Amino acid sequence: MKLLYTSDLHSYLFPTSFTFSPDQDMGVYRIAASMQKDSDSLYIDGGDSLQGAALSKYVLENNITEPFPQAAAFRTMGLDIAVPGNHDFNFGHDAFCKFFLQTGAKVLCANLNDLSGQLEIHRHLVLESEGIRIGFTGLVTDYVNLWEKRENLEGFQILDARRCAEHELAWLKEHCDFCVLVYHGGFESNLATGERLSKSRENIAYELAVELDYDLILTGHQHMQIPLQKVGHSFVIQAGANARAYAELQIGSDGTISGGLRNPISGESIMEIQNHELRTRIESWLDTPLGEISEAIPAPTQLQSALRGSRIADFFNTVQLAATGADISCTSLANELYGFEKILTIRQIIASYQYSNSLLVLEIDEKQLREALEHCASFFELDNGRPVISSYYLKPKVELYNYDYYLNLDYQFDLSKPVGSRVTRLLFRNKPIEGKLRLALNNYRATGTGGYEVFSSCKVERQVYKDVQDMSIEYLQKNKDSLSWPKASFSCVGFDLP
Repeated sequence: MKLLYTSDLHSYLFPTSFTFSPDQDMGVYRIAASMQKDSDSLYIDGGDSLQGAALSKYVLENNITEPFPQAAAFRTMGLDIAVPGNHDFNFGHDAFCKFFLQTGAKVLCANLNDLSGQLEIHRHLVLESEGIRIGFTGLVTDYVNLWEKRENLEGFQILDARRCAEHELAWLKEHCDFCVLVYHGGFESNLATGERLSKSRENIAYELAVELDYDLILTGHQHMQIPLQKVGHSFVIQAGANARAYAELQIGSDGTISGGLRNPISGESIMEIQNHELRTRIESWLDTPLGEISEAIPAPTQLQSALRGSRIADFFNTVQLAATGADISCTSLANELYGFEKILTIRQIIASYQYSNSLLVLEIDEKQLREALEHCASFFELDNGRPVISSYYLKPKVELYNYDYYLNLDYQFDLSKPVGSRVTRLLFRNKPIEGKLRLALNNYRATGTGGYEVFSSCKVERQVYKDVQDMSIEYLQKNKDSLSWPKASFSCVGFDLP
């Protein structure tokens, strides 16, 4: 049997990120033109298809959901098995069910129940090919329970991933010759050495491969391209993100497995041509002007931004303060940084703030805030006196979005000091912090992910359910005649200039 596998496509149907880059050899439509699917082929997707690229926001804002273009692409490609990803829950129960029903695929996820009964979700599937019975099960990272807004999970039950993996393996071993796990999760350890790289249980693929004995584990979520290799008892592979690659594997009649990652074709595909009008409408919408600033803000590197502060982060923090009335705000930026041109557009907002996050306001004291800032300061290492980004934020997955920028605080990091004692100035309105402050931050960070566990112990004062991207667009439209925002009072010392 031939397996075709994609994951973390994030609505990248076209060969573009819809930011400021030229077209590339990427996108679902080009993968569709590359895949060779026949009667003995099975196409599996590992989740995170509904949310992501600007196309997703355009589709949902304009109610282009009959069908979702993402689902229509899957149906055309002959998707057989769909395993949900964490971001597929971002738009609530109805959108989730409608999307997966439209794909025409069987939904496979052993640790997910639809309590409404609207969507049939399979715990396992068994197929026969060349005389061998091949069993499949699927899982989504159970950290969805921590990240996702409560109202978006109404109607769903998400169970412990490890326990469900064990339970399904026991059943598959009794009924199948070859067992496949499709896991929307990644690796928590170095694949070569086994060194633990993350304390969290967001990703447990290494544990599953070493402690269980699935024959093949198709992973995702981490946005890494990991070639086919043996880890513990299992062969593993990961196809990366944003439709830049897919996996093509062959399971032999003797249980052997071969194949690897494939790149999509170069050149325009038939499905691109057929959907040209949709792309034109998206591009026009993205270029909608929202306001003008006094001068353009060029895009620095991540290290420069973290060391010197970011005017882009200051903007999003200003939006969050305006939306919540909080005392202070923190935000993060995506792995790729873009600047602001003088004329701000929807494209620039979505490029700079890429996530469908809502806001919470937490009550936080000086000790808790200092703990969060100390973790933030761990972003830096010194190499012969010069700052570099810590490997903690680069391996096993690049997580530069886990560095936070604050506004309405006066604070300083001294990088010459050891991690844990780098915050050498921390003031609010020119005074030491007394009592509680109200901190505005996104719902993802408020769960404590990214090493900020301290936030999960803070009292939630209130929630603002509107999307930060939408808040930012509305803020610009409302203030377009007088666009300016404050600069963070932050400094970083204790290093040689690079």
